[in-house]
Amino acid sequence: MAIPGKYIAGGIVAFGAVFGAGMWYAQVYAYYEEVTGIEQVRIGAETFAVSDYTGINAPTSPLKMRGCFTLEDPAAAITAGKRATDADPLKPPYWFECFDTESIRADLEAGAAVPIMAGLDEGDGADLYMAIYPDGRAYRWRQPNGKYDGR
Repeated sequence: MAIPGKYIAGGIVAFGAVFGAGMWYAQVYAYYEEVTGIEQVRIGAETFAVSDYTGINAPTSPLKMRGCFTLEDPAAAITAGKRATDADPLKPPYWFECFDTESIRADLEAGAAVPIMAGLDEGDGADLYMAIYPDGRAYRWRQPNGKYDGR
């Protein structure tokens, strides 16, 4: 007894749908851990007090880290860090609402926020960046540093 082609095709489509849903879940939700309760952040060799820290991170990649917080002394934090010319915040999952990539990027370009290189090699192939606003709002993320781009 031969299996009709429509059952084989249906099985392939069903497998693809289940596999695709699993991949989507893994990229958007799996592995992420919420991070709260951080009271200090490091910029270079100095630490600074923060409040209202909300973040995400994952053990699978250093590039999944994002953080939103308020710096107690933003002026000192800005002077402690090296101004970054290549700061480009990476987009977090849509459900992590405090980190608005487009708004942060626009504020960096307009000069409303100061881009800071907060740490080199903060993860395998990633550097730590921050966007610091004069009112104390701050955001941090990691972005690739070129370790693996073949240079």
